[in-house]
Amino acid sequence: MTKIHLLPEDLSNKIAAGEVVERPASVVKELVENSIDAGATHIKVGLKGSGKAEILVEDDGEGMSREDALLSLKRHATSKISKADDLDRISTLGFRGEALPSIAAVGRMELVTKEEGAEVATRILFEGGEVKDLSEVAAPRGTRVTISELFYNIPARRKFLKTDATELRNVVEMMTHLALIHNAIGFELNTESRSILSLPRGQSLFERADEVSGVKGGLYWRKGERGGVKLNFAFAAPHEGRGHRRGVNLFVNRRAVNDKILFRAVMEGYRGLMESNRYPVALLWLEVSPDEVDVNVHPAKREVRFADEGKIFRAVSLHVAESLSESPWAIESEAPPSYEGYRSEVDGGAGRVEDALEGYAAKIARGGGRGFGGPAGGYGGGYRSLKGPSYKDFDREPKGLPFEGGHISTGTTSPVSGREMESPYGRLVYLGAFDATYLLFEAPAKRELVIFDQHAAHERVMYEKFLEGYASSPGASLLVPIVMECSPAELSALDELRVFLENLGIKVERFGGNSISIVEAPSSLKTAEVELIVRNLLGGEPPQTTGDPVKDIAEPLCARAACAAAVKARRVLDESEVRELMARLSTLKNPTHCPHGRPLLVKLSRERVEGLFHRR
Repeated sequence: MTKIHLLPEDLSNKIAAGEVVERPASVVKELVENSIDAGATHIKVGLKGSGKAEILVEDDGEGMSREDALLSLKRHATSKISKADDLDRISTLGFRGEALPSIAAVGRMELVTKEEGAEVATRILFEGGEVKDLSEVAAPRGTRVTISELFYNIPARRKFLKTDATELRNVVEMMTHLALIHNAIGFELNTESRSILSLPRGQSLFERADEVSGVKGGLYWRKGERGGVKLNFAFAAPHEGRGHRRGVNLFVNRRAVNDKILFRAVMEGYRGLMESNRYPVALLWLEVSPDEVDVNVHPAKREVRFADEGKIFRAVSLHVAESLSESPWAIESEAPPSYEGYRSEVDGGAGRVEDALEGYAAKIARGGGRGFGGPAGGYGGGYRSLKGPSYKDFDREPKGLPFEGGHISTGTTSPVSGREMESPYGRLVYLGAFDATYLLFEAPAKRELVIFDQHAAHERVMYEKFLEGYASSPGASLLVPIVMECSPAELSALDELRVFLENLGIKVERFGGNSISIVEAPSSLKTAEVELIVRNLLGGEPPQTTGDPVKDIAEPLCARAACAAAVKARRVLDESEVRELMARLSTLKNPTHCPHGRPLLVKLSRERVEGLFHRR
């Protein structure tokens, strides 16, 4: 008797279904994607028991003939590919077929479909891998699929489904992702008791994203292209961040993905703006050539593999960083922007970012300060590039204002009357300090109370000062080279990392045997720090980097140095020092957060204060 045998067809179908159908959200995803590829303009999803008892997906798209309806329930039937080469250039989601037999293997299915011009619709009852009933019924154009008793024939799988609340949240998140990709399509999601989503057809991407993002202050937008990668980035202010990652939504070629490389690239762009264990609200749409990305890595298409991960990482991280560099959330305008200012095709900047920049330019023209942008010419398409002119060109250090670590030196500033002071947010009236840590100001024009953390504010000033010093001299020859002993594995990695090290200002040469010699390094680094950087790079995984030495090495080091040098909490500052600190903040690129991502100020409106006293 042989030990190897063929599985029965019903068992192999259940195993195949397990790869695609994990929970109710998996079923909804496959069926809704089928509807999208069928050209639907409105898709309605109904759930009972959060999808465990029943899932209904109904669309007004292209229906199927009787023959296609029967074929769609057979394994390996598809409308997506016809030859092997098509696997490398998949751009559709799949018109019926493919997932239907897998879903039908683990649930009782009713399929009702009618194509354009047909007199009647086809109704198929499918259960246990076979057709139980085939009939003709009256129905509108389109397709309706009903799945009852999911996993009724696989009790072990049904046992491990989560609570109704968790399964419903998974469906909502999946539907939200699809709605953000296909904003022109209307989506409905209903349970037995309430309507969860009701998104009208014909929305712009901006309207759809604002509606589903859950961000009070709205989103800011920026489009761009790097190395053949098209990027569209929508983001909320960092203080709108979450304690979980679900606010980060990633899309590649109109597919929602959960990709570690992309997530790390987004977080790299947010470096210095998010606190530890906090995550942004960010939506990123990428378009790359289909032959540069493999969407078939995961059976449910949740993961992708890029042909050049390094290129994608650099494109995303730099685009995110540049989008955030102007701190558009800190720029105040007289009225919130409207959708009329949006354009469908944007080169360099868009939407609220452009509106905010225009508002801030008007503020500067009225004498409100020179702003974040530095001298004229510092903008590129509405944003400052992190590369290009060196940091020293931005003239962020006014002459005669020495700012050394540990204390704030006084100096000459433009005169203001009384306790009024210039700040990045216009003129403020200094009220005093609380607990010798928090600086209190009044913004008379806006009737707001503004509170600065003096350590975080000074830390940001010192950080940009140190960073400017690094950028002006990224590398220098060493009088005494640093000689290191390496393992064979570390030596083998040297050739691959040589260019990267040189981009960091570190030049390494072989020294014979298993030794290497470091002959150039940034002057701002100590010997031990240079050794540690080289050792960690040679001994670790190939790094995902931006290719920018300032971001890859200088920013983390300068952040640590600034924290140590900044004035500490409970250090009493006199009024002249406070005035100097505000003047210096006005010259910075990002005067809203310390280098570690903590906000350095908060604003309380008069209404908020009155609410605390129950006056409203």
